[in-house]
Amino acid sequence: MSDTSARPDQPLRVLFVCTANISRSPYAERRAAHLLAGVPALVVASAGVPGFAGREMDPAMVVELEARGGSSQGHVSRSVSDVVLADSDVVVTVEFAHRLRILEAWPEHAPKVFGLNQLADAVGRVPTPHGGLETLDAAVAVARPDSLAWDVADPYRRGRRAAKRCADEIDAALAVILPALNGIPAPR
Repeated sequence: MSDTSARPDQPLRVLFVCTANISRSPYAERRAAHLLAGVPALVVASAGVPGFAGREMDPAMVVELEARGGSSQGHVSRSVSDVVLADSDVVVTVEFAHRLRILEAWPEHAPKVFGLNQLADAVGRVPTPHGGLETLDAAVAVARPDSLAWDVADPYRRGRRAAKRCADEIDAALAVILPALNGIPAPR
C-alpha cells in the first residue's frame, strides 16, 4: 500500500468522508482531533462525497461532539476532490457507498480507502501495531471486505437519539483506530 520510508518524520494524514461533510465525517474529524490533542503523529481532516461545500456542522452532532469535549467551531463542509485525496495517507469512509463513489471517480486512490468499521476491525487484528503507514500496510493484509453491514447510519435530521447512536459508533471505532495508528496495541 505504501512506502513507509517516503514520509518517515511526517504525521499520518487521515481523511474522514461522509455524504455532506456536516454530520458523521466532521464529528469523526473533530472527535479524533480532541482525542489526539498533543499527539503530533496524526493529522485529521474531513470532506463529503458529493459534499455540500460551505455548510456548518449538523446541530444534533454538535451537541454530541461538545458533550464529549470536542468543538465544531470553524468547521465548514467541503467536497472530496483529487487534491483532497492526494493530500491524505488514508481515507476513512462511513458508508460503503462513499467508498464506491471515491473508487469510481478516483480509482488511483483505492489502496488507501477503508470503511470506518472495516479499518477498526483490521487494525484491531494487527498483532503489534507499529503506528503510521506500517500499521496501515498490516491492516491491508488482514482487512475483511468492506460492506453495507459496516455502515454508520446517517443521523441527519433524525433527532438526538440517532445522533447519540452515531457518535457512540464512531467513538468505538476511533478507540481502536487511533491507538493503532499511533503504535499502541488496540484494546481487546
